[in-house]
Amino acid sequence: YEATELGAGYGIAMKDLEIRGAGNLLGHRQSGHITAVGFNLYTRLLAEAVEERQARIAGKEKPTPRFPAPVIDLPLDAYIPEDYVSDVNARLELYRELAAPNAHEKLDELTHAYQDRFGAVPEEVENLFYAVRIKGLAARAAIESVTTEEGLITLRRFQGIPFDKEKLAPLTRDGITVGRTLIKIEYKKLGRAWKRVLEEVLGGLT
Repeated sequence: YEATELGAGYGIAMKDLEIRGAGNLLGHRQSGHITAVGFNLYTRLLAEAVEERQARIAGKEKPTPRFPAPVIDLPLDAYIPEDYVSDVNARLELYRELAAPNAHEKLDELTHAYQDRFGAVPEEVENLFYAVRIKGLAARAAIESVTTEEGLITLRRFQGIPFDKEKLAPLTRDGITVGRTLIKIEYKKLGRAWKRVLEEVLGGLT
């Protein structure tokens, strides 16, 4: 997909516009491309589109980050349910806030704002906040991707930046394998603790 305009970022990335009414909201050109793309693609495309738009308005070139934003794919249902925030424009605005590069630094503030405005935060939104937090930790740790496949969560570092195995030794346990540029976590073996363990591992890399 090509996403050089803010509208394109919205058009192809909204999970909860996989969907019904997308053509009316975003135009027929975009609606044909909308599939279940998930939160990670949304945040990547929207953040890039916003940065490019802001740089263009300011007459500047878009700054090139040292590393691209990490890819996050976790075994979680992470989105804003329609029955929690019924207005599509409000959902778009909330997703935009969560797509900001520093969103992980404002999660407490956002949680209180959601509670005040919409009521108790449902599990899907809690998962969304968790994904944002993991994305922030992964970016700080020079992680290229955090992906899920066949019962494993795999942390892949950018080429040329090996893990410090000695530094990670205290976190190594049954279900965690540390390689030169890969860390594999058998999340099913860890049960409900996998989310905490993933945060600990990423925290140990920074």
